This record gives sequence, C-alpha cells and structure tokens, in this order.
Amino acid sequence: MRSPATARVLILSDREVAPTISRCGTYEFEDVACAVDAVELLLLGESAGRLARRIERLAPGLFATPARFARAQPYDLLFLSIHSLPELARLHPLGRILGLARKAVINVDEVWRDELPEHAGDLALLRRFDHVFTPCAGGVEALHQATGRPADYLAPSVDALRFAPRAPGRPRAIDVHWMGRRRAELHHALRETAEKTERFYLFDSVQLNPRVSSYVEHRDRLADLVQRTRYFVVDVANSDRPDKTGGQEEFGPRYMEGAAGGALLVGRAPTSRAFAAQFWSGAVRPLEADSAAIARVLAELEAQPDEIEALRGRLVAHVLRRHDSVYRWEQILAAAGLEPLPALALRKRQLERLAAGFAGEDGESCTA
Repeated sequence: MRSPATARVLILSDREVAPTISRCGTYEFEDVACAVDAVELLLLGESAGRLARRIERLAPGLFATPARFARAQPYDLLFLSIHSLPELARLHPLGRILGLARKAVINVDEVWRDELPEHAGDLALLRRFDHVFTPCAGGVEALHQATGRPADYLAPSVDALRFAPRAPGRPRAIDVHWMGRRRAELHHALRETAEKTERFYLFDSVQLNPRVSSYVEHRDRLADLVQRTRYFVVDVANSDRPDKTGGQEEFGPRYMEGAAGGALLVGRAPTSRAFAAQFWSGAVRPLEADSAAIARVLAELEAQPDEIEALRGRLVAHVLRRHDSVYRWEQILAAAGLEPLPALALRKRQLERLAAGFAGEDGESCTA
C-alpha cells in the first residue's frame, strides 16, 4: 500500500464499517491488489449514511475530497466493490471522490435480474463508472442494458497463497464442512449421516453473516479449517432463496476456497457455462439429500485413496494457476487500460512454483 503521492490506484473500502463475514473475501481481494500494485486505500465511513445521501442529492459534490488525497495528478484507477444492488444508494455521497481518478471501476457481487426493476433509479449511479464487473454471469447483460456502461463477468477468486496447504500429509480431522447458507434437506441428511457413521460434520450454528473482530483472522482461520477438511460442501448461490434468485443460477467463491485448501468438493455444481469455464466436469461430486446415499458416496471415495489424493492436488494446482485474486486484478487493470506492475508477475511466478508441487493438469502430485 502506498502513500497518495506515489499510488496509481485508489481503492474505496468498507472494511471499517462493514466487518461482516460476507465481506471478508472482498477485503482479502483488496489486500492482494495492494500487494501487487501501487494502491492507496480510502476507508469509507459514516459519510455514506442516509443524511449524507439526502444532502448530496440537493447539493451534488458538496462532500469535498479528503485533504490527504489532494494531489496534482489524478489516480489512474479508482476501484470499489459493493455487495448487492440495495447498496447502490450508498454511492450518492461519494461526491468528488469519483473524480479523483482517470478511470473508475466497480464490482457488484450480487446481481439478480429480478431485482433490477426495483433499483432502477439507483442503477443510474453506475453510469459514473467507466466499467462494471460482477461475478453473477446472468446479470452482466442486464447491467449493461440498465447502465449503458461496459459490463463484464469477474469470476470468484481467493487468495490461493493463503489457502493452499503448507504441510503435505497434514491430517484432515474434519470429515465434512459446510459453511454459510445451506439447503435444509441436504443439511439434515448430512447430520444424520454424521451421527450414523460417527463422522465430524462442521457447520455454522450462528446467525448468517455476523460481524468479525478481524477479517484477516477470519480468513486465516477459514483457510486453516479448509486445509483440515476432507469433504467441502458447495452449492449454487442462495440455494435456499429461490424467491430471490428467480431461477438464475450463480456460484460464489466457496468452490475456489475449498479447492484451494485441498478439500474434495461435494454437493452441487452449477450447470452454467460460466462454471464450466472455471472447473472441469466432475470436479464436484454430487450429493443427494439422503443419508444412505451420502454414506455410499463417502465410502466410495475413501475406497480409492490414491485417486483421491491425486484429485486433491489437482484442485489445489488448478486454483493456484487460474483462480487466485491476482488474475482477477489483472482483468480489472486491462479494463482500465493499465499495464500490471512487476509485483503482479512476481506473484504469478510464486503461484506457479507452488502449483508445481501439486497435481495440476500437466504436473505431478503430492499429498495435500
């Protein structure tokens, strides 16, 4: 991270006002960008509140640029990531901040086509940006049509250096791990399977999306858990909220997180072309919401230890080579017409060296 005088990128971050589990991956992504580029962070605060929005509408540009960001030359790029369409209203009070850079790029994590009409007014705010990204492939064209701005798909990613196993052969004491949202019928079947077969099934028993004391510690802990997990349950985004998705099938970073840690992916693989472009067919072993069927699947997997270890390694190498956050940052830079700095190439070489120790498409395997 650089001082305003030497940085070429300004990232607006919610890390101080929204320290919730669902946003920790975003802050991790920002940290990767800071590690490979000349970045200055501007921490967004309460100025994005309701009163500030009302004042900004009456007097656009009233919120002056923070004094420490005043500089002779604009940044080359301003980047901001928001979670969902309801957060668009928070863009009103940004005022002159968006004018600090030659190019402004925004990422919207969740874009459900059925929700677009109710946010039509706020969608106009995206016209302030030169480029719009989203990891919801089904929302890309809808965003373009609604804003008139270039819109592209930005696949989910992970800090693969954080999640990749560091100790080959480390015992995986967690049999099954399902974090976050879950389908009730499959969760019930997994609990029943765990009870009958005396397996350790780890799942969240607190309310969804709580605040964390430290996003860094949370991501470190998650990586540690995944590296100790045998079977990591994955599912399409908001699988428990069909009323929200309207049949739009998307997937989040869980697939990358589980694979990066060397856990076998079990559950449901999206049938979308977007997912097929990110993982090979068979990367996810399907699970039915039936305890007897789940027990059979796990028994079949455990009966072929050599093949399973090879698959673990292939998953880790695949993420290291394709799904580290640095590759997504490179995509953002390209959209802004910027060349990567040398630190980005250094990280990619580090990722490849690490991937070579695991089973990749063209590599040998080691125990993950």
